[in-house]
Amino acid sequence: MDTEIIISGLGLLVTFAGMAILIFKRVSPIIIGPLAAVFVCITSGLPVFDGVTDTYMSGTTGFFLSYFFIFLLGNIFGNIYQNSGAAAKIGSIISKKFGAKYCMAACMFSAAILSYGGINSFVIIFSVYPIALKLFEDADLPTYLLPGIVCGGMWTFAMTGPFTPQIPNVVSMQYLGTPSYAGLIPGLSGALVMAVSIILYMNHQGKKARLRGEHFQWPENVKRVEEEQDSPNGVISVIPLALVLVLFNVTSLDIVICLLIGILVALVLFHRHLPRPEMLNMFNTAATSSVTVIINTAVIVGFGSVAKITPFYQYATDVLLNSDANPYIVAAVGANIFAGILGSASGGISLMYETLGDTFLEYANQGYNLGFIHRLCSDGCGGLDSLPWNGSIVSVFAICNTTHKLSYKYNFVTCLVVPIGATFLVALPICMILG
Repeated sequence: MDTEIIISGLGLLVTFAGMAILIFKRVSPIIIGPLAAVFVCITSGLPVFDGVTDTYMSGTTGFFLSYFFIFLLGNIFGNIYQNSGAAAKIGSIISKKFGAKYCMAACMFSAAILSYGGINSFVIIFSVYPIALKLFEDADLPTYLLPGIVCGGMWTFAMTGPFTPQIPNVVSMQYLGTPSYAGLIPGLSGALVMAVSIILYMNHQGKKARLRGEHFQWPENVKRVEEEQDSPNGVISVIPLALVLVLFNVTSLDIVICLLIGILVALVLFHRHLPRPEMLNMFNTAATSSVTVIINTAVIVGFGSVAKITPFYQYATDVLLNSDANPYIVAAVGANIFAGILGSASGGISLMYETLGDTFLEYANQGYNLGFIHRLCSDGCGGLDSLPWNGSIVSVFAICNTTHKLSYKYNFVTCLVVPIGATFLVALPICMILG
């Protein structure tokens, strides 16, 4: 390894550390992304102006163009659920079934059900947050624990598992030509371990908080949500979500079409419960918020495009491609690395397939199970994506009136440690045994 590669690698490590520090200081990802790109260009001997105005912007806009409609329609779908009271109805039913004693399970499964329905995570947190607050109040738990359990529901097994219409599963299907349920046995096994582990961990943290004498405090400037009076009943509330899930898994329709159909059905079923004078404002809000979320992610993905052309990245990729490691290990490790570089599951898995996609197809020609590779890539990108500079985490903490300093360590466990553990200790061994 020559000096250029070493300096480039050190530059990337310093950049990652700097990004984490700035995020904890509450600096916007929109500022962090370009700054990180500039620093990496300098330490890797790349032309700074071209690196930022060409490579960085191409990566940022490329991600935006690829996933804009998924984010937009997911937000509109979620806003319909939120404004009609259907999301609150689903959450309320779940919370009543579980009760305050099992509030962690109630919060997690509320988020997971909406995630499996194809709704964008930014909208899920808006929908689940009021229900979670009430559950936390009944259980007398501090609210800084709330993002850890809700994000554990929407960013782990519900985002990466079999059948889900979320981006990690969709991108794997597109690149590998595999079905949504590819790697079913390792996928379901890993998902079960994730769900149980997250609930056990967060219950333990809740008990520790009580022992420290900490209590629930209603956040300032947050209105209390009263029992929904004018909302669809439980069965009708579930129909559009179930329809999106069924269409996505049993037809060849693109996820964009599935979401569009779900929106139309939701409008028909929920029209009596939607505030007609505010409909235009609802759609405008959904459009604006979808751009905010995708930009927060895209600006970090753009940094990944710059990192991709550094000497160290090329060296690390060559090592990965030329290694004698089992292809299933390459898939799981590679997905985590790319997701970590970008701080994004969706951006990371896209970059990984751009780099290793042909290699994975070659593995299939050698007799390895492409469905297992699909599942390990999908599961893997849901691990290191949850490093501090993940733009979605920034947005969720802002919505939940908390900070990285108070809440990130819980997200670190539920959204990073648990998925990585389930991938490498459960899904990967099953793939290697069966594959």
